[in-house]
Amino acid sequence: MLITVTTLSDALAAFKDFTGDGDVQIQTIQTFLKIALGGGATTNYEDIAKTAGVTQAAVSRNIKKLATGPKAQVGYGLITVELDPYDSRRRAIKLSARGHELIRFIEDRTMPKLRYYFIQELVVKPT
Repeated sequence: MLITVTTLSDALAAFKDFTGDGDVQIQTIQTFLKIALGGGATTNYEDIAKTAGVTQAAVSRNIKKLATGPKAQVGYGLITVELDPYDSRRRAIKLSARGHELIRFIEDRTMPKLRYYFIQELVVKPT
């Protein structure tokens, strides 16, 4: 079984289902995941761009979409962005309560298959 591919596919589908946006771009999801993995550490757009492999302009668009939304568009409300009180070039970008809810939603959608797979591999399968 291609557990990695299945899990990734389930996680992407969960993101789309949760946000109600079936056309969400992968780089938007990558940006969300980088922020989630950062644990709320103060960061700047350049750091996210480097680790996600996208331009700073793309990061800016993705952060707007993940937060409140660009211009008249509605955003996902998954993150909060605040100025770093010590360095105005940096931002404290963190998951909002809704962002944490999405992480739990993704885990609920992916963990049952992972648990089943590991039980089969570690317990049931003979050594």
